[in-house]
Amino acid sequence: METRQRTACFFSNGNGENLRKEQYSIQDIDILRDLGFTVQIAANFAQIPWNSDLYFSWWATGSVLPLLKARARGRPIIVVAGGNEAMRYRDSRSGEPLGYLASPWYKKIAARLTLRYATKVLVVSEFMLDDVRQLGARDPLVIHNSVDRRRFRPAQIRREFVTSIFNLDESVVELKRGDVFIKAIPLVLREFPEQQFRVIGRKGDAFERIHRNAVALGISDRLTFLGYIDNAAVPGWLQRSKAYVQISDTETFGVTIAEAMSCGTPVLVSRRGAIPEIVGDDGSYVDHNDERSVADGIVRILRLSPVEQDRIGAQGVERIDRLFTFEQRRDRIKKLVEEVLP
Repeated sequence: METRQRTACFFSNGNGENLRKEQYSIQDIDILRDLGFTVQIAANFAQIPWNSDLYFSWWATGSVLPLLKARARGRPIIVVAGGNEAMRYRDSRSGEPLGYLASPWYKKIAARLTLRYATKVLVVSEFMLDDVRQLGARDPLVIHNSVDRRRFRPAQIRREFVTSIFNLDESVVELKRGDVFIKAIPLVLREFPEQQFRVIGRKGDAFERIHRNAVALGISDRLTFLGYIDNAAVPGWLQRSKAYVQISDTETFGVTIAEAMSCGTPVLVSRRGAIPEIVGDDGSYVDHNDERSVADGIVRILRLSPVEQDRIGAQGVERIDRLFTFEQRRDRIKKLVEEVLP
């Protein structure tokens, strides 16, 4: 008798086409397929099938939609509460409430319902555990995000740039401290006047303001805004970078930091959120609210000899191989799926 192939619905609210480009969705869709599922991708309520054997959904708030169908059909649903919407935090500089604290009441209710009634809640870092428990998750499980080491690996090419990745939307620029990074550049140029900087990310509502600031600071010939680039092109830019800078006010994981380390690129980061959990002792930490601290950190990396750069890069690669590979996430999700779907 022929065995019916199992089906899984992968859900993340938003643009369905973008789900095939985002690293978080790419990794987990590939994992579900590796586990033998036929995967149907859904980005809104109408696209969610009623007859899936398993529902696998990202983000606490939007996951209330597949939760409704999963509960109605008596099927298991695994929810990855991987974002700031499940975190109760305030901006370290302004004290402004953000994440869950800044959500409208209906999104708070949706997040709490999801976290309370999902079959299993995953988080992507130890940092997230306390907050999702406070919001109702029962026995949440940490399964870290992963890096595809087949693509993100060191390359024998010349390193040229200091690179940062963030979308140029005002809310993201504030979260990632993009303005602090920009203000640090002229301070770095005092010692390394020929150094080139790159910012990768969609040119949103903050782009014109940030660009004007770069011109006013006299760094427009040293700083290039590359805009959005396809995920497949990211490894090449990280491999060509002398340093990768990510000075976020919080991160629930920090995938691009891990990808940079996997490419053997020294990382300069803030000591916020899950970033120390990901980087450990294999990165340089700065005060993310102080451009002088950021500039000093960049200068320290640029002063490194090639031997020192290789040593730091090798340590980063070793940490990723030990803790954050695709295979490790796949194996842990496989074990969990076997528990919820015998």
